[in-house]
Formats: sequence, C-alpha cells, structure tokens
Amino acid sequence: MQALVKKDLYTLPKHVFLLNLLWFIPLTNFFTDGSPHKHLILLFLLGSSLILYSNYNTKTSEDMQARLVNSLPVTRKKIVLAKYMTGLIWYLIAFVICSIYVFLFHTFAPFPSRLITPAEYVICLAGTYLFISVYYPFLYAFGDKIAAFLTLFLFITSSIGFQIVLNLAANPRYPQVTEFVESISYHEWLLAGSMLLISLFLTFLSFQASVRIYSKKDL
Repeated sequence: MQALVKKDLYTLPKHVFLLNLLWFIPLTNFFTDGSPHKHLILLFLLGSSLILYSNYNTKTSEDMQARLVNSLPVTRKKIVLAKYMTGLIWYLIAFVICSIYVFLFHTFAPFPSRLITPAEYVICLAGTYLFISVYYPFLYAFGDKIAAFLTLFLFITSSIGFQIVLNLAANPRYPQVTEFVESISYHEWLLAGSMLLISLFLTFLSFQASVRIYSKKDL
C-alpha cells in the first residue's frame, strides 16, 4: 500500500508543479481581494489540479503503468484504495502552498484580510474528497481525459448553481435565502462537519464503485 502511494508521488512529473504555479500565480490576482471564500476556492482548485495531473497519462503510458501495477502482489482493491489515500497528500501539498500564500497576503495586503480558519480547511478537505468521489469512478470507467471532462463539467455546473444562490442572498427581494446563507456562515463548524460527513459517505460509495469497475477490467 505504501509503495503504491509513493509511486503516485514519485512518478508525477516535476514540470506539473511548474505548470500549477504558472496558473496559480496569475489567478491569485482574481482571488485576491481579502474575501475568505475566494482563498478556499483557490485551495480547492490547486488540490483538484494536482489530483487531475497525477492521473494524466498517454494511452501507452497508461497501459504500461496498469500492467506494472497489476503485476505487483497486491489486490486491485488496494490499488484503488491507494489512489483515494493519495488524494489526501495532494490536498496537504495544496494546503501548505495556499497557507503560505494567504499568510503572506494577510501580512502585506494594503486592505483588511484574515487567515483561513480551521473549519474552512475542513470544508476544503470535504470539497476535495467530493471531487475525488466523482472523479475516480469516471477515471476507472472511461480513462483520465473523459473523467476530467465529466468531473469538471459537473463541478462548474454546481458552481454556477452556488453563485445563483449567493446572488439571491444578496437580493433584498429574497430575505429567506439571505437568512439561510447567513445562518450557515454563523455556524461554520456545523457546515464543516456536515460537509465532511457527506463527503465521507459519498467517498465510501465512490470507492466501492471504483473497486467494482476496476475489478471487471481486463488489463
């Protein structure tokens, strides 16, 4: 199991980190206005990007890696489990990078800001595993390119719906929506705990689905 996790870490091309920095640095201009939720989006995007890049392969390299991994004395269930566990490591890498960035921003920004709270880190972790729970079944069923497209499509659609809710909350004609959003923001740990429980449940279902799909594949 540990060897499988290390394989994912060591086989990730080093230029992937450079590619992530190339979009991360310019994108901070858009997300840098002191709004805490934008820092969370930045953390989520970086973690999700590392997960996608870590599973990107050409068809030839994908087949070679599949044959190599399946030649090891481990079950396919453990191979899938290692993928889900590695997702936590990618999140932690994004966690460190974004925490350093937000700290520097908070220290030197010319306008008020604040650091990311522990509850917000939990919310981001839950969001990352929601991403994983959608992505990996698609990955084992259709391959990395189609899986990335379908997962990004679903999350972009969801983000549009989320933005609509925020717009309604800002509209005085919909006080019920405003009160609901404000009540959530006042109970940060309740939201974090709820999201974490939901993500754990969906990740468990996703893991079972991924194992079933991968076990039926002829590699």
